[in-house]
Amino acid sequence: MTATLFPWVRTLHILFAASWFGAAAVLTLYLLPVLRQLGASGETTLQALTGRGLHRFMAASSGITVLSGLWLYWTLTAGFSASAMSSTAGTVFGLGGLAGLLAAMLGGGVIGRSIQRIEALSASGGDPAQVASLHQRIAMASRLALALLAFALLAMALGHLL
Repeated sequence: MTATLFPWVRTLHILFAASWFGAAAVLTLYLLPVLRQLGASGETTLQALTGRGLHRFMAASSGITVLSGLWLYWTLTAGFSASAMSSTAGTVFGLGGLAGLLAAMLGGGVIGRSIQRIEALSASGGDPAQVASLHQRIAMASRLALALLAFALLAMALGHLL
């Protein structure tokens, strides 16, 4: 049964990872800097994106990618066998998976929560300095998450060559 499921789970993993990476790249490199530049009107745009479900899309993409990746790693390492995990391919896939997991944690724990705090501050007419600080935090965390995702992508591509 595992052999039958493997190509489907791998396809699911690749599609959701591509969606996650692409959205993270557009957000990090283009959208978030523009929103920060726009100031108060950027907050309105951020609220509109949240209203359209951007946070749910990012959470679903990252969650499905991480969960399917864990299943794939479990399958490839014969149930997390120490000898399989310490092989070259097992190590490369493991490091890539760890990078993806850290990116998901940054996305939910730092970026997502900071966006929620910005929205709450904007709704209550909060301190602009605090909003600016949160934007800076989001920018730093999103750049780090994007770098982790790029590393994970590279590791997954290389892992299949080893």
